[in-house]
Amino acid sequence: MTLSSLPSSAPPPVGLRATQLRVEDTDAPQRVDTPDPRFSWRLESDERGVVQTTYQLHVTARDAFGQPTGSAWEGSPVHSSQSQWVSLPGFSAAPQTRYAWKVRVWDRLGRDSGWSEPAEFETSLLGGPWRAEWISDNRPVAKREAPPARYLRKDFALPAAPVRARLYLSAFGLAEPWLNGSRVSEDYFLPGWPDYRKRNFYVSYDVTDQLQAGDNTCGIVLGDGWYSGSLMQDHQYGEIASVSGWIEITTVDHQTLTIATDSSWQWSEGPIRAQGIYFGETHDARREMPTWAKPGHATGSWQSVAILPPVTVPIAARLSPPVRRIEELTPQSVTEIEPGVFIYDLGQNMVGWVRLKVQAAAGQEIRIRHAEMLEADGRLHTANLRTAQATGRYVAAGRDVETWEPSFSFFGFRYVELTGIERPREDAVTGVVVHSDLERIGDFECSDPLLNQLYANTRWGQKGNFLELPTDCPQRNERLGWTGDAQVFAHTAHFNLKSGGFYRQWMAAVRDGFKDGGFPDVAPDTGIDYGAAGWADAGVIVPWVTWVHTGDRRILEDNFNAMCRWVDLQEASAPAGIRISKRRWGDWLAPGHAPREAPTPYVLIATAFFAQSTLLTARTAEVLGEAEIAQRYRELHARVKAAFNREFVAADGRITSDEQTAYLLALAFDLVTAELRPRMEQHLQRAVAEKDNHLATGFLGTPLLVPTLTAIGRSDLAYTVLQQVTYPGWLFSVKNGATTIWERWDSWTPEGGFNSAGMNSFNHYAYGSVVGWFYDTIAGLCPLPEHPGWKEFAIAPQPGGGLTHARASVETPYGLAASHWRADEGGFEIDIIVPPNTHAHVTLPATDSTKITSEAKPLPDIRQVSEIAASTEAVTFLLSSGHYGFTVAIPASAS
Repeated sequence: MTLSSLPSSAPPPVGLRATQLRVEDTDAPQRVDTPDPRFSWRLESDERGVVQTTYQLHVTARDAFGQPTGSAWEGSPVHSSQSQWVSLPGFSAAPQTRYAWKVRVWDRLGRDSGWSEPAEFETSLLGGPWRAEWISDNRPVAKREAPPARYLRKDFALPAAPVRARLYLSAFGLAEPWLNGSRVSEDYFLPGWPDYRKRNFYVSYDVTDQLQAGDNTCGIVLGDGWYSGSLMQDHQYGEIASVSGWIEITTVDHQTLTIATDSSWQWSEGPIRAQGIYFGETHDARREMPTWAKPGHATGSWQSVAILPPVTVPIAARLSPPVRRIEELTPQSVTEIEPGVFIYDLGQNMVGWVRLKVQAAAGQEIRIRHAEMLEADGRLHTANLRTAQATGRYVAAGRDVETWEPSFSFFGFRYVELTGIERPREDAVTGVVVHSDLERIGDFECSDPLLNQLYANTRWGQKGNFLELPTDCPQRNERLGWTGDAQVFAHTAHFNLKSGGFYRQWMAAVRDGFKDGGFPDVAPDTGIDYGAAGWADAGVIVPWVTWVHTGDRRILEDNFNAMCRWVDLQEASAPAGIRISKRRWGDWLAPGHAPREAPTPYVLIATAFFAQSTLLTARTAEVLGEAEIAQRYRELHARVKAAFNREFVAADGRITSDEQTAYLLALAFDLVTAELRPRMEQHLQRAVAEKDNHLATGFLGTPLLVPTLTAIGRSDLAYTVLQQVTYPGWLFSVKNGATTIWERWDSWTPEGGFNSAGMNSFNHYAYGSVVGWFYDTIAGLCPLPEHPGWKEFAIAPQPGGGLTHARASVETPYGLAASHWRADEGGFEIDIIVPPNTHAHVTLPATDSTKITSEAKPLPDIRQVSEIAASTEAVTFLLSSGHYGFTVAIPASAS
């Protein structure tokens, strides 16, 4: 089709336009880190049934002044409904270049939207050379030491204000850049946390407006962070923190100036007297230097920096949004438990820090301690922090009102203990919530307040543990990227927050940590262990789940070779199809069992995940067009499945260990023969009944429990297990005041108090994986692997559990998708939103399609409905875009 062949007389649908233009799925990209960027857009229209049939892209390069350079790429109209992750043939982006782009689309009637409003993006270094030296104070940091932060600065002069200026910055440690007395950005923990032995990140900022004609000063505060600070088991990537970067300036006469880190920089200590991720931070306001990052600051006592050798690892632009302040919490109460000891309750277990406001004498030290729970006497419960001090210390300067927030640490807490001041101000404590700035895209609500609280607890747990990477917990001396926690939660994560770039960046650390034993159990790797079943398999499962939710093929391409290595490694250790390896975490923290002592045999778990990773790698190979590899892994999967049945499944469908997790793995991963499946389903139901319809699962079995019960036709039993309020179960913690997800089913009980202090987090999102079922089953809203990225998706609610209504929405790549149903004795109603350029596969509880109506029309008469099919249990149909309300009439005999 050419432009001339498109009907020009047909008016566009009301408001048909391409909007929300994004490059690499970012709507304001400054560091697009690929020469082959993918373009995405949404369609907006007031009509139903809108489908794009053709698109056209136009890209123009711009100079530093924002003017077109004369380089332009205009693609021919392409017959396709694709509007996400679209490449432009013939276009290869140049490094450090600004581009403007626009798109136009046509619908099925040939109607033209016209060109969209242009959007801009800017490319990164694209693998080009790093152009600055690495500078440092050159002082090694000992294990468990919390040293002062370093302040580094350089004065420079400009003949005129710049037309364009970009700061490029990297660090082995954490860097906070300043220009002319102000922070460059509100981003924290820069440049992030990679596996420093394999790569590092850099960030870049437009600093044009922060520079001036004449004298200027660039400053950097350098902390140790995850690099030279001590992590769990005293792990350090290195002993000496360093920073490198430059400002690239374009002048009005088209000259390029560079201000880079080199031997002309100076360093000094300052008010941050101690800092560390686990330690906290100590700030002495008497040592503040208000002009340290301004021209004219006296530097007589400052020292010359040391120049470190060039780094040998690649330095790449970040893919994930940075960590930022997101919201603030006001204390719900304050109690003086003894003279001068004040306990603040923020009402919510959160992650971040306290903003302190005080009036105090010079030299007066105010201490801020943090905890998730209180002891029975009202004091902080800090035993579960282990060796993490998690304390803020502020030494006052004696000014009228002083305000302080830390820079290089964060805390997991609901309660704050403030000491060192007799009469705190009313606004002395404010909770500042901090996490990776991921857009909230999902929402859920139903008629059960306990389920709503469980949903809120899970969302808060995800926010708190999605700080730079998916950590297990935010409070104790751990806070690591445990891969098992991440893989069981990935499906739920993608519903709640826009997590594609976040996972794609983290998966680089997962790949980087691959050793002879397989993917690491923690990423970035800190040497804890490798190849654990259900943990190492995150190297396969997380890319696949991310592909299903986002449609980003590149996450499969990035990880495919490593996925194959992992499957091949397992095959080598399983000559008869049964994976033999040392026992590791297993069904971690199954109720009533010590860690690593869950009843499910580790060899069974390892073989089940071997099969699942093999199958998903085969499916990935099919997506990527690797037919021979796909066939080989399909055959391997068949052999592992046969071995699993031979080794673990009896003739009556009973599994060796005869407990919930074993049956869940076999059924959810389709490892049982069709002949034995009905019997095994009965065994699973019996195993649940034997626990008085309570769960008996740990980290690996729990995510499979209610989905598998639903899949075998027992959604009623799934609701029963879900809604148990007694131990062990999800709502037990809710009934006992939880505001996030607990690490253990019995982290605290009324009878026994706190569980083991050594491992007892009250913000551990793994068991919150059940919230994925809230979206995809209670509300029925779910992406489909056959049509990844929500191009086509399911709306198939399964009411139950006494619920009278439930609603969920997801801001998909194409727009808002939503399901909101209501049920009573008289019938069933549902409101559905299908975004433009997509279709929904709808399943409703009816046996006759004519009993389903919308706007007084029976289902078969609705133009946007097709592919209607009815069974004895449900009616299914395909629904094109629009906002609809359906009513299912229930016969009097059924009601």
